[in-house]
Amino acid sequence: MLVIETGSFKRKRLEMVPDKRTRYTPGKVRMALVNILNLNNKTVLDLCAGSGIVGFEFLSNGAKYVHFVEISSKAVKTIAANSRILGVEKRIKIFKKDARIFLRTSKNRYEIVFTDPPFELGIVNNLLVNISNIVTKDGIIIVEHSKKEKLSIPDSLELLVTKRFGDIHLDFFRLKNVL
Repeated sequence: MLVIETGSFKRKRLEMVPDKRTRYTPGKVRMALVNILNLNNKTVLDLCAGSGIVGFEFLSNGAKYVHFVEISSKAVKTIAANSRILGVEKRIKIFKKDARIFLRTSKNRYEIVFTDPPFELGIVNNLLVNISNIVTKDGIIIVEHSKKEKLSIPDSLELLVTKRFGDIHLDFFRLKNVL
C-alpha cells in the first residue's frame, strides 16, 4: 500500500499498480514537492502517472484538479480506484494514452506539470521536446529522472533548480520569456 504523506488526505492508504515494473516516487520526494510548490487552486498534469500517488498528494495539498496520463491499463484502473478511495472522482480526469502523443495533441494547459517517466529509457528527453505545449505562461514543469540520465533541455525551457534525492533528481523548469 501507498500512503499520502501530507495535507487533507494525510495517512490515507492507496492501491499500488499490480505490476512490479512500476516505480513509485518516494514519500520524502513527494513531501519535498508539496513544500516547494504553491499548489493552492492550481491545475495539474501528472504525466506517466503510475498509481497517481503524486497527483493525489497534490490534491491533498490544495490543487484544484489533476489530469492523469498513463498508458498502462493496470495503472489506469489503479488511479480510478484510488480516486474512489479518496472521493475525488470529480476533481480528476484520466487519459489512457502514451504521454508523448498526449503532449502533441492536448489542447489543455496546466499551471503545474509533473512527469516521472520510466528511468533510463530515453523517454524523458522525448517528453521534453513537446512539454512546453501544455504548460501555462507562468507554469512550472517538474521532471523526475535518474541521476544517470543526461537531459536534453529544449530552447523553450529554462532550468530553475535541481533537487537531488539519492538516485532521483527533480528538475524544475519554466518557459523562457519570449519577447
